[in-house]
Amino acid sequence: MIWDEHEVADAIQNAVLRAYRAFDRYHDDASFRAWMFKILTNEIFSVNRKRGRIARFEVPLDAEEMDDFAELVSAAAETFSSWETLADALDEDILRALQALNEAERAVLLLRAIGDLRYREISECLDIPLGSVMGNLFRARQKMRGALVGKRGRRSP
Repeated sequence: MIWDEHEVADAIQNAVLRAYRAFDRYHDDASFRAWMFKILTNEIFSVNRKRGRIARFEVPLDAEEMDDFAELVSAAAETFSSWETLADALDEDILRALQALNEAERAVLLLRAIGDLRYREISECLDIPLGSVMGNLFRARQKMRGALVGKRGRRSP
């Protein structure tokens, strides 16, 4: 995703507008955060389709795109509390390990670890089965562990 600030602002505005218009279809028994993420995710996919960028699970990783993505998500769902702190904490080894994951694994891992979404919320947000969420998260964690333990030696939990 290569978005300029106008695309980000438009996507946020459209997602909030869609949520407002569809609020009568929101069910109290569902997670509001997952519902909002789903609307935001669909808006991102829609913008990408229109612009010819059709990666279903694309999660940005360069510093500028990470900031744009964090602003987009926090403005819409108020999930990320301090993206700058996280970006500062990510060193090159972690960034490389994240980039080595496939798009589905990366999306699930980031939504779980950074967005603090539950498995069911991730399933709803990405529109994939719960089992796929668990499998992708397991593989992502294994790959991250393998990449980071190899670089830094055994870490204690």
